Amino acid sequence: MLLGIRIRNYTLFLDDRAGALLEDFLAGTVNNAQAVPAGISQGFPLSYLNALIGRNQSGKGSFFDCLSFISDSLSKGCAEASVVRDRPGFSRLLSTGADHMEFELLFLMSNGHNPTLPNEYYIAYQFALVPDANGKPSYQSEKVIYSTRPEKADHIVVLDMTDAKGKVMFNDILIDASLSDPRHSALRSYGNITQCAILNALHREITRWYFCRFSNPKGRNGGKQQIAPGGHKHLNSDGSNVNNVLEFLKSDDPRHYHRLMERITERIPTVGKVKDKLPDDFRDSPNRLFLYLLLLNDPVPRPMICVETPDLELYHDMVDVLSGEFRDYTIRHPYSQIIFSTHNPYILESVSPKEVWIFKRSDEDDADSTDIRCAGSDPIVSEMYDQGVG
Repeated sequence: MLLGIRIRNYTLFLDDRAGALLEDFLAGTVNNAQAVPAGISQGFPLSYLNALIGRNQSGKGSFFDCLSFISDSLSKGCAEASVVRDRPGFSRLLSTGADHMEFELLFLMSNGHNPTLPNEYYIAYQFALVPDANGKPSYQSEKVIYSTRPEKADHIVVLDMTDAKGKVMFNDILIDASLSDPRHSALRSYGNITQCAILNALHREITRWYFCRFSNPKGRNGGKQQIAPGGHKHLNSDGSNVNNVLEFLKSDDPRHYHRLMERITERIPTVGKVKDKLPDDFRDSPNRLFLYLLLLNDPVPRPMICVETPDLELYHDMVDVLSGEFRDYTIRHPYSQIIFSTHNPYILESVSPKEVWIFKRSDEDDADSTDIRCAGSDPIVSEMYDQGVG
């Protein structure tokens, strides 16, 4: 689960952060109410369920694209990630006047039934990208830090690379490492090796993020996807392969399929029986809600699901169903999380201030940057919530 992220020089994010990082745990400010009277900013980690709010063009969509870029950079390489999903190339993703791009992420992880790892631990991942003379990016540096007690200073560096050379922990021993192609991540190279258990877990975490585009299948990050024939295990990002997924579920485990259909029909009585051509009706609210419920009941849960405006064109009762299913998903899968953007006040009634992140353009004179803050950091908002107001 992602606890926090810092973004430097990615489009309009000059130096912005959401959530808590390793330095916040070390400083003792995470969820520490005593920090505020002392004049120190209290750290709020990202939660299991997170709502992004703010005006149009305030950076919510860019935040999702940044997360997608990080995942694509790991799986495809940073050069290819800069041009896929309608991205304009690294030189245009790089903030104006900047000469490099930096990211820092902190994760709370479970061992995933790996006996070599503790039940719960933390991983910090830091990396920087730089362009060459032709504007093509490469990894300048990468570092992965492991800890079971992030508030203590006894952290272990399991990967430390600069200009494709450095150290990596292999079977609990730190050895020399080098890469032949700096366009690809060292985490990708060593994260596929079982002897690098921590890197393997982190690689699997980031590459399995899911970016849902049911509300706008032809919008950001590419058009409608090509669908291969036959059964599919999982929904693609725009949900256009829903019939293939239903076909697979029905043939793979008929009893599970019928239980799932009964559960979804209970939540959306107006849908009734599954329609034969559901993908043709994306703009129809009940059908799109059906896709969300099918995604949230995938037998192989994703560590993170990002959704832009999932409540778009949904009626109030359907928004209630969706918000309840979001919450239920994070309860059933305690190390998974959902991040969604919204303009709908009804869906915000189901989240606490600590689960709401406000995006705002810095000021009118500097329209190419944005600020991110947690609604829970406002003592008035928190007090009103505690008193049951709002």
